[in-house]
Amino acid sequence: MELLILFQVLCVLAFLAGVSLNGYMLFITGFRVERTVSAVWFLNWALSDFIFIVFLPLRCTSIFLPDSEWVERLSSAIISVHLFSSAFLLTALSVHRCILVERPAWAQNHCTPCLAVWVVLGMWALSFGFGLRCSDLLEPVLPFARRWDRFQLQKERLKAPVAMQFLVGFLIPLALILIPTFYILLAAKLRRNRLSQSTKPLKILLGLVPNFLICWLPYHILCFLPISPTYLPRPPWIIGSIFASVLTYFNSCLNPIFYLTMEDEFLRYRQRARNPQTANNSGPEPAE
Repeated sequence: MELLILFQVLCVLAFLAGVSLNGYMLFITGFRVERTVSAVWFLNWALSDFIFIVFLPLRCTSIFLPDSEWVERLSSAIISVHLFSSAFLLTALSVHRCILVERPAWAQNHCTPCLAVWVVLGMWALSFGFGLRCSDLLEPVLPFARRWDRFQLQKERLKAPVAMQFLVGFLIPLALILIPTFYILLAAKLRRNRLSQSTKPLKILLGLVPNFLICWLPYHILCFLPISPTYLPRPPWIIGSIFASVLTYFNSCLNPIFYLTMEDEFLRYRQRARNPQTANNSGPEPAE
């Protein structure tokens, strides 16, 4: 009972912080900052996080409506689509930052906001395709015991969706994220005379990548454990699932904090907001 109360308190905190922070991000990226490629990534990422957080109360209604099938289906679909969309958007941001370091002139001429919009539409389509395929895995957070029993009864059928969710929604995107990140680090080492310029695109990734890894890895591990041949007692799995579920929501709360404190575009916006006479940077995205 104490664990349930703690979970509810953490969900309330995540809901209040996530709605306010991501709502602010949507407002800034939609109406305030210049329309650049990075702004397109951040706008859609904030939208994904905002929708995910807004439907948190729906996810928790399974405590009071355990037999409501439409609640389960809608909640599962939203969670699953968000899982894939956040991974794909972080991958796109990482690859774009790598191109800015290696081919800044080419990026200025070819990586346009219009192209970014088309890429984002493709990623949303993929997110819905994979998300709806794996949505059966993601029953509402509570009651965890029922989810455990369902995993145990349908181990064979759930193995393929669990593997797909892990590979496409976490492992492959993580590899595609880390390769550009390490490349930017290597470029900064090789260009010592341009160290600060080479590491500019890295700043936001140093916040977002560990946040993505730490907050989503426990969730994927907990999905694998019930279908593994190794025996796992139910109570530790339930406690771990509660912890992993809360982490996924706090991931959506932390993302906008990294945007606002580490991303150059938003720092420039805040500077202009404080001193509107000092800058008029409405031109194209700088080659970082």
